[in-house]
Order: sequence, then C-alpha cells, then structure tokens
Amino acid sequence: MPTETDAAPDVLTVEEAARILRIGRNSAYALARQWLATDGKEGLPAVRLGRNVRIPRPALEQLLGCQLTVPADGGADGDNVVPIGRSRPAGTL
Repeated sequence: MPTETDAAPDVLTVEEAARILRIGRNSAYALARQWLATDGKEGLPAVRLGRNVRIPRPALEQLLGCQLTVPADGGADGDNVVPIGRSRPAGTL
C-alpha cells in the first residue's frame, strides 16, 4: 500500500498527464480544453488556475481505474509518476 510520501502530486500539469496517458502534449491540451468548454461532459478532467490548466490526480486515477504513485527512487515530476494496480479490467471506462 502506498504511503503519503509515495503519492503523486494532487494536481498534474497537462504535460505530466500526457506522459502518463502516453498521448501527445497537443492532444492532452485539446482534451483539457474540451473538458472546460463542455463543463466536464467530454475530454480530459481539468481545472483552470488563472492562466494555468491542471489535471487533478483523483480525476485522472478515476479515468484510468488505478492509483498513481511515485516510485521510491524518483521525485514528483511527471516522468516518475506511474499507475499502480487496477480497480477494474483494462479497457473499461
């Protein structure tokens, strides 16, 4: 079970989320803009903080169906955040 120090940051940049999802930066921004424009009906869950767009970790975990954590040997940048476990079978949303 991950500890508090193993947890990924509470919010991720769009670039960090894109790396986790293995999609391009531009695609991730387009999906985040879609989420904001449709009041959360479609796209990548996102919040706007001033001019910045951030992806809430809990929303990304729910989308993926697994918990995100930072490996013991890594820091908290998006390259080191990895999904662990799955609460439902892969491919189901």
